[in-house]
Amino acid sequence: MVILPHYQILIPSPQYPSSPNVTYVRRTPGLTATTTFMAQDSFLGITITLTQNSKTTTFTLFNFYSPGRAETIARLLPTIPVPKECILMGDLNAHHLWWQGPLPQTAHTSKASHSLAEWLESNNFQLHNEPGLPTHHPRNGTTQSTINLCLSCRDISVSILSLATNHNTTSDHSSITVRLALPSSRPAPSVWHNCHKANWETFIEHICFTGIDLTNLQGREDTLRAVTSITTILHKAINAAVPSSVSQKPEVPGGITV
Repeated sequence: MVILPHYQILIPSPQYPSSPNVTYVRRTPGLTATTTFMAQDSFLGITITLTQNSKTTTFTLFNFYSPGRAETIARLLPTIPVPKECILMGDLNAHHLWWQGPLPQTAHTSKASHSLAEWLESNNFQLHNEPGLPTHHPRNGTTQSTINLCLSCRDISVSILSLATNHNTTSDHSSITVRLALPSSRPAPSVWHNCHKANWETFIEHICFTGIDLTNLQGREDTLRAVTSITTILHKAINAAVPSSVSQKPEVPGGITV
């Protein structure tokens, strides 16, 4: 396990410090990551909560590795309640027409792979991989396959902007990067005064009309009351004489990379 500064490290269990399944979460203001599911040394569920501009988005990220074949994950998934918002990523070691694309005539889809695909479909998971784009490149020269997958269900699916597959890694597996756009609240509008268009005659009239007398101030309290009165008068004169405009910054979605 590689230790990275500024990252929170999550593994399925402290009993498996050398787990093949490690999740790194960058320490970011407003973002929390909490382990909510773990099984064996290969299956990890993390609830991620991101708060931006007083608006909170929560989803669960499943990071799964099915050792060797699809049987392990096919047995596990039916026992897991599907979260409200969910992204499932990992090496599922399952071959299926859905993500593999047309299979060679000699290829065999296992019963476990069929069961996995049926469970995903029954729970309305959406595939984000490009079908048929290999993610596993065996060094022994056997056929490439698509087994590193990204799927999602429910509303979080529409927040997935893109999926990038990088084959240039030190592993015989490609890396997969998902870019999410999470909604953020529109920032509060700002009011500004256009002094170039001010009517200074109106401004002077408002100042003179008040008839404030500053000649007989006695002590600190009198001075503070006078300062407060002058500030109020100035604001009223500005509002009357200087035109104002409201500027609204465009809403920019929050972002996160998985």
